Amino acid sequence: MNAISSAVFTEQPGRVARIGDQPRVLGDIYQTDCNLAVWKRDLDKEVEHYMAQLAESKRQVHLRCLVGTGEEMREETATQLNRVLPAFAGKDELIDNICELVEMYQCLFEPKQIGVRLATLTRAMCPKFHVDFLPARLVTCFSGAGTQWLPEPENAGPRIPEAEPDRVEQISTGDVALLKGDGWFENEGYGIVHRSPPVSDGEMRLFLSLDFAD
Repeated sequence: MNAISSAVFTEQPGRVARIGDQPRVLGDIYQTDCNLAVWKRDLDKEVEHYMAQLAESKRQVHLRCLVGTGEEMREETATQLNRVLPAFAGKDELIDNICELVEMYQCLFEPKQIGVRLATLTRAMCPKFHVDFLPARLVTCFSGAGTQWLPEPENAGPRIPEAEPDRVEQISTGDVALLKGDGWFENEGYGIVHRSPPVSDGEMRLFLSLDFAD
């Protein structure tokens, strides 16, 4: 009888969200079964005061830039932010907050460069549910509604729904989230399904995202 070799293939486990009130929860994004990590936090009063002034002024903020991850990363990031943010009380605290997130992102992933986007939004950027083909994106909203996301479906239905799903989760204002995409190693087909939230008339979001830019 001829010997027959066989291999057993097992499906990858379903994906879950990890949510906690300490920043260390963001490190859970390295777990195979985690496609979303959320650090729940309260914004400093100074930052909230800045957001109120920004909303009242109706000033627009638009920043897209690349920052290196060397010794001058924080200074470079602060310089870019200082250039586009209006001079309201609490500006320095907001810049410090964002710089800390950039440093955390660099510590987690060690990219050669980080793509920084900071923008005021009065409409949904990406209103349809989708998956990003990238490794991991950091997102947070300093004002306005946060990103919406879908839990893993319990059935074999379509991954990205064509109609409004029964259950939609949402990241709260101020919370910091890492969204694992299909571009993460061995994660194709398992990236988090998400979208920009609807924006009410007169509402303003200040949205920050950080991406690999190698």
